[in-house]
Amino acid sequence: MRTLTKKTSLSLALALAFSSMGYANEAEIEEITVVAKPTSYANNVIEPAMLEQQSSVSSVLSVIDNLPGISINEGDAFGGDDWSTTITMRGFSIDGNQQQLGMTIDGIPNGGSNYGGGAKANRYLDSENLATVEVGQGTSDIASASLEALGGTFNFVSKDPTLERNTTFAYTQGDHNATRFYIKHDTGTLFDNTQAYASYSQTNTSRWIGDGSNGGKDNQHGEIKFVSNFSALTVTGRLSYDDVSETNYNSVSLKQFAQTPDWDQLTWNWTGVPHFDQMFAEGWGTLRENTLGYVKFEYAISPSSLLTVSPYYHKNSGRGDWIPPYLTSPVDTDGKPTTQGGKNAGSYGFADSQGNPLTPDANCKETLSWPWDSGTGLNPACYPDTATPVMSYRHTHYNKDRLGLTADYKLTLGMHDIEAGIWLEQTDRDESRDWHKVIDARIYHHFDSTPYWTQYKNTFETDTFKWYIQDAMTVGDFTFNIGAKQYLVELQKYDHFEAVRSDKINSDSDVLFSAGALYQLNNSTELFASFSENFSAIKDGVLERDGSTLNEIKPETAENIDFGVRYNADRLSLTATAYSIAFDNRITFIAPGSGSDGIDYTVGTNGSYINVGGIDSQGVELSASYMLTNEWNIYTSYTSNSSEYASHDPSAYDANGVILKDEDGNDVSPSFKKGDDVIDSPSDMFVISTDYYSGDFRFGISAKYTGERLGAFLNEQTRARNNVDGYTVLDINAGYAADVNAGPFKSIDIAFAVTNVTDKQYLSGGTGNGSTYFIGAPRTAALTFTATF
Repeated sequence: MRTLTKKTSLSLALALAFSSMGYANEAEIEEITVVAKPTSYANNVIEPAMLEQQSSVSSVLSVIDNLPGISINEGDAFGGDDWSTTITMRGFSIDGNQQQLGMTIDGIPNGGSNYGGGAKANRYLDSENLATVEVGQGTSDIASASLEALGGTFNFVSKDPTLERNTTFAYTQGDHNATRFYIKHDTGTLFDNTQAYASYSQTNTSRWIGDGSNGGKDNQHGEIKFVSNFSALTVTGRLSYDDVSETNYNSVSLKQFAQTPDWDQLTWNWTGVPHFDQMFAEGWGTLRENTLGYVKFEYAISPSSLLTVSPYYHKNSGRGDWIPPYLTSPVDTDGKPTTQGGKNAGSYGFADSQGNPLTPDANCKETLSWPWDSGTGLNPACYPDTATPVMSYRHTHYNKDRLGLTADYKLTLGMHDIEAGIWLEQTDRDESRDWHKVIDARIYHHFDSTPYWTQYKNTFETDTFKWYIQDAMTVGDFTFNIGAKQYLVELQKYDHFEAVRSDKINSDSDVLFSAGALYQLNNSTELFASFSENFSAIKDGVLERDGSTLNEIKPETAENIDFGVRYNADRLSLTATAYSIAFDNRITFIAPGSGSDGIDYTVGTNGSYINVGGIDSQGVELSASYMLTNEWNIYTSYTSNSSEYASHDPSAYDANGVILKDEDGNDVSPSFKKGDDVIDSPSDMFVISTDYYSGDFRFGISAKYTGERLGAFLNEQTRARNNVDGYTVLDINAGYAADVNAGPFKSIDIAFAVTNVTDKQYLSGGTGNGSTYFIGAPRTAALTFTATF
């Protein structure tokens, strides 16, 4: 096995290149097991077997789930719903309410990972085109371009084109009506200096919950990439396009899960009763288009200096759907009916034959309790038989345009490796919400394409500038690095209805320092330690909410300390890291009437964002890879994490820790108190997997244990909390790959993967508030046939 020693550009390039290759024979197994790169901070690189553990239908996010410190949860085994996707690492989260981890694609920023205008890596990369994933736990490379990297970063690296011309076709068939077609053509070498490829895939799946008309995923995806070499200049260009329509999964309470652990409360039969049909699965939708393109220029100015410049452009558009069980009555500031802006003056669930609103019989029970109480006047029994039920189809539209550039300069001067660079980005994000009348709620949710009310329409402008500089000094067996970076971020909102532009909000960081040391104890062992100050800018979504007190909100910050050891011998590679993190000024959203039952579909721009104190985390991460024989490898990782709130929930307690009262004189329901474990952060995770290769045949089995998690308060006096049980998921995969060179075929590959083999019923990721969770995917199998010719 190749031993990775001092940090050099060549060793890192080799590690990346090898990690993108598959296990084909014994020689390759000897070369490509890479657990971590030799840096002064904790990091991991996926092993090639982690790519094979997942079906090609699966999201590229799933391949990092077995790395230490990381928990990836998606609504189904194929990553078919962004709404239900959650990621946690060291107590930091990406979910519907929080974006605290950075994400890049080939070093290009993803534009945020939130639902409303963001896009995770699965929108940019097909699994077949993924070379590797570089994970910086806790901190990241100082050049990483992200406004969300409080707890670390994920850099998803795309494959380079091959030197030989070939065409690859793959077809996948799986459970839950999963089908996928994939085709890719590599041009080989053109003009003596250029390689390129183009690929296209079409993926369809159904929701695993329910039968018949229960929605699913319909995804088209395309990628183009080229690499051209001109003496000292290398030019790389890449363009990806993704068009997806997804039906969401719903989160459930612990009580609902205990009653029906295989049902998320959404339905798949249209009843004609809007109160029930608001839960019709196909009415809960995510539609997105993402186009990302960049051109990277790498110019070797001299043998000891390299300049890299990467301009890029990203366009995101789409919408999110819901089907409220009523029509609204919007009015302007004078109380007159309007179709633009204003507020909702009331809602009604039934109309007469002329479409006029009806009021329920005063002596009739107005509400229905299933699946929750979502308002009055919805019970058909309270109206005459001639009454017509009415319903809305609510669209929230998202559009984002990003234009940016990263520039990085590396220079070696004697014992100094100096790196400096900048990141520039200008973002315009449009968000609007309109309400459409369902034409006949008795029949189906077909809606009038012309909205009867556009609730709001805003544009958010964000200007980002980052600079950084770092010096890494090598003295004998020691390498020391010290660096500084700063983010200068400016946000502004334009309200199209009011024709008002807000004041510019600065979300600048202080100068953030990092330092580290790496000691090469011997040829196989290195010790490292690091300190870094991390930062997350105020998101433009904060400007959406009229109740947010902008001059009181501070950007989120975190201080991270790592100590660790890496060992890389002939057959064994391992990494052990201890860390401590102080996370301050955490920002969260407080919805209006958040203590009421049901969904408030008309929330609009109400509610507020506030800082809710900090989180202190300590933990240990271990990972190891051992070659038992030339054909048989074992990988394991273990994470022990303790994350606690550093202060009381400020929305529920005063400065003295006394519970606040609501307007009715009742105690406010808190989410947490100082010293409580962080919501939805598992304390223990353990992975063990083994992979066997014999000639053209391969087989792998992997098991992951995720420990118990705590949720929000149930009772302030007894301090009872939601408790989510731990669970273990077992996966297997098998495959056969062979060079056939028969007729038009060069090679074939048959891959079979099964997730959750034991069909374990469990709750996976949460919604960030500790009260509801998404149901884990059941046993799911998929078979893929790939031919190269």
